Amino acid sequence: MIQNRRLHPALEKVRFSVKPLEHQSGRPVELARTMRVHPLSYQELPYDPEYSLYAGRLTPETLNLATADEMYWKVRRELIFRHTGEHPFEIRGKDAEIFLNRIFPRDVSKVKTGRCSYQFACYHDGGMITDGLLLRLSENCFWYAQADGDLFSWYKAHSHDLEVEIIDPEVWVSQIQGPRSMELLSNLIEGPMPDPWNYFDWTEVMMAGEKVIISRSGFTNELGWEIYIRPENDIEKLGDLILESGKSLGMIKIVPNFNLKRGIPLIFGKKDPFLKNGSGSNVGRNLKMSDEQLF
Repeated sequence: MIQNRRLHPALEKVRFSVKPLEHQSGRPVELARTMRVHPLSYQELPYDPEYSLYAGRLTPETLNLATADEMYWKVRRELIFRHTGEHPFEIRGKDAEIFLNRIFPRDVSKVKTGRCSYQFACYHDGGMITDGLLLRLSENCFWYAQADGDLFSWYKAHSHDLEVEIIDPEVWVSQIQGPRSMELLSNLIEGPMPDPWNYFDWTEVMMAGEKVIISRSGFTNELGWEIYIRPENDIEKLGDLILESGKSLGMIKIVPNFNLKRGIPLIFGKKDPFLKNGSGSNVGRNLKMSDEQLF
């Protein structure tokens, strides 16, 4: 049995992060494709940000504009704006639903067009690869906005005998969360508020003359919405509009680690005892779980 090697004491007292630094050469900065930065990260630069790698993208770990306590109370009482490292992949084709039911233990056929579903991908023994939000865009087309983890390789390994495509649609996700988030949304969109607009709904709205997809989702047990910005969108126009409009409602930028997600235990890479084994032959469905067991 391989024992975990203990780190040198000096390494146990430090953490590693990515810092944005101005370059002097005048040559363009080239990031590896495995370390991409959110296009709205320029909004974070005034706050001495530090980043970590998350799903092949950089996500902020610290900003100096507020303490952790101040950030916590902002999201509980007012409004925050956060650019995530979540990485949406598009799964499409006539076998898309069959394929996703191999990956996830929750029945994808129950997710209707216009709805989202919290999903987690599992190894055969129940160990978790990652979790995220599944959006059903049409009968045979989905986006899965995943958290950290190498899910693309798992997709490819289990799609070989199916008519399905897995592509990166170059979509970026930002979150607007807090009690005043719907007030801000009402101020931003052109036309009435979405109807219906239940938790885990998604819809397309007009904002600053742009068609954008939003979902009623985000932090666990908080009021809020997320925006999915596509390559055809003017991302800077949208991001600056949201930030400026939100300031009048008390909105600030925020980092992800201030808030503990409540009620959903995650044990990555290990067998998770809260999952109950059931029948079925598919990779994800070997571990059946009802909504009552999950929530």
